[in-house]
Amino acid sequence: MNQVQLDPSRLNAADRQEVTQFITNEAQKANIQTTVHHLADVCWKKCVPGKISSGSLDRGEEACAQNCVNRWMDANMAVLKHLEQLRGGH
Repeated sequence: MNQVQLDPSRLNAADRQEVTQFITNEAQKANIQTTVHHLADVCWKKCVPGKISSGSLDRGEEACAQNCVNRWMDANMAVLKHLEQLRGGH
């Protein structure tokens, strides 16, 4: 099977920009997926100590998981706001 090789130097500026933007978007998607998987893992380990036998979380586990996610989101927003302030934004 022949592989097609793309020579970026043969692309015009608009096509290079489009390819660069596509790669950037895909990298951002991968980062989001990694973060969501990490968050799910952390909150699962914290909130679900045993096996789920009923097919759903009990009230305490569900509340813990919701709180875990909410605190993570709060912390993330606080860090983003702080970074924005450091960059001089208001």
